[in-house]
Amino acid sequence: MSLEQIPAIAWLLLAAIAVFSIWRLSPVRQRVRQYIDKVQTCGYLAPPPTPQAVRRLRRMAKALIFIQVGKIKVIGRENLESAPGPIVVTPNHPHWADTAALPILMNGPARYMAARGVFTFAGGLGGLLVGPVGAFCADLTRGKGGPAKDAAVQVLTSGQRLVMFPEGWAYLDGKLGPFKKGAIRIAREASERLQKPTYVVPVNLRYGKYPGTWITKLPPPIEYFLVFMLFFLFRRGLTMVVGKPVAIDQFSSDDAEATEQLKKMIVALDPAPEKVAYQVGSH
Repeated sequence: MSLEQIPAIAWLLLAAIAVFSIWRLSPVRQRVRQYIDKVQTCGYLAPPPTPQAVRRLRRMAKALIFIQVGKIKVIGRENLESAPGPIVVTPNHPHWADTAALPILMNGPARYMAARGVFTFAGGLGGLLVGPVGAFCADLTRGKGGPAKDAAVQVLTSGQRLVMFPEGWAYLDGKLGPFKKGAIRIAREASERLQKPTYVVPVNLRYGKYPGTWITKLPPPIEYFLVFMLFFLFRRGLTMVVGKPVAIDQFSSDDAEATEQLKKMIVALDPAPEKVAYQVGSH
């Protein structure tokens, strides 16, 4: 068989194999893989996001929100700037799109504590996208989140703004999930190290429509996929209400009681009080 008789598809296949082999062995690929491995390690803090990265993040976030959610209304944004010390921004977590809504709310650099699944998504593509824009990995497995807590304290003591969801996971039926004590403990430890108050900023995210309790019976990846694909059924806008910053020493000294106080603060900000009974239901 001559070279001319080799089918075009075979040449394409050979070219694809060659390109893949070069990529596998290239220094660029190795650096990318090393970066992905680092950012999906619980508690690893990549360098703070550059202004260019923040602008890129906001552009992507606005595009996603426009498609998935629609219009956004923000109430009390000025409260993000009124604290005289480091802040921990603590929103509820009723939608996967919260991760796009928060960069729009923050309107500037911040560090975002995110579940490890975000970083391992698509073989590490998630980490490659969110690591450079300020996110860091938290292992939500019980007893394994210590490095993420230490990283969060470091964020506050270095003067950066921290954003984290006290529920940990997203609860797409609109109800509040169980609150973890991490936000209170992080703010308290940072305050002790700095020898001055740190501040907790409660935020309530209220979407125009939720799927309902049926969705919680599905595995989380399927929940997120369905809401993503059926966005036209739930694209009813989002209202974000930012509460006044509260100094950590204004909370109870008991972490469990302080966490319950924070939960009540977030519920009290709900812009649709007639739906509070639905939102506060437990899982």
